[in-house]
Amino acid sequence: MPIDKNGMNSDTIEYFSLQEYIDRISLLPFVLEHLEDTNKNFKEYIKKLVKYDEKYVIDYWIYLLYEELQYNQKIENLDYQKIDLIKNEVFFDTLTISNKRIHRLHTFATDKEFGITTQYRKTEANVSRFGKNGEQEIFWRGAQAKDVERFMNDFIKIYKQNDISLIMSNPFLKSSLIHLLFLRIHPYADGNGRTARLLHNSKFTEGINRIYGTNLRISPLNLSESILINKISYINSIDHIYFDIKNDTNLAINKWFDTMLNMADEQIYSASNKLDMIDPSLLREFQTYDDKGKMKLKKLI
Repeated sequence: MPIDKNGMNSDTIEYFSLQEYIDRISLLPFVLEHLEDTNKNFKEYIKKLVKYDEKYVIDYWIYLLYEELQYNQKIENLDYQKIDLIKNEVFFDTLTISNKRIHRLHTFATDKEFGITTQYRKTEANVSRFGKNGEQEIFWRGAQAKDVERFMNDFIKIYKQNDISLIMSNPFLKSSLIHLLFLRIHPYADGNGRTARLLHNSKFTEGINRIYGTNLRISPLNLSESILINKISYINSIDHIYFDIKNDTNLAINKWFDTMLNMADEQIYSASNKLDMIDPSLLREFQTYDDKGKMKLKKLI
């Protein structure tokens, strides 16, 4: 018989408005202070990039993307199968979102396991583990199968929304919110974490484009390395967030934002330092320009 691990989040998730859920969030001082520091650190990183040749920077980001995909798999204790990103432009064709686009990203994230994704799950899903006695310990439940499509339609509206509130307009907060909502809806039988992290990067890139006036199709910052290193904190942050509008979850969501900002800080520092340390010859297999200087991926920038 399934048992609840920690006395929370084991209730069946009934449909509720995601907008109402978000409207209940109030950013706390420790997150606002942290966000200010992270924004400053990221601006310094962007300033540093300007000093490098554009070709080098783009190839460097492709290199970081390969690393991101490796770590994204390792978080789930899976081996990474190297993919030719130059031919597979799933990351570079668009940043617009739709159910079809989400299915495509999920297919990419789980290609070796599931083949082509065309729909959300039709069965119930629990995030749980089985103990030595064979009992299933439930950490939390995904949305009911009958409500998944309705939740995902809400999710897409939230993803597209760019109002003036700090949560919805700041790239670090908005991408972290998207990450969390997708995980808690849990729209697929498996591969939700891997897909959530791809969506996080996509939303972050879109936000950076809006603020800096760029036209990037690839994220200038990735988190999976830090998530892997801080996996316990990452999981605990999710486990302690109620996904309903009956309980007060404000502090827990603020702690989630803080956790994600910590990881962003780590990766800003890491990405900035690697620029100075990496041997340019290591980027050759990731090069996005041909011998004549023409971009192989026309939609990358």
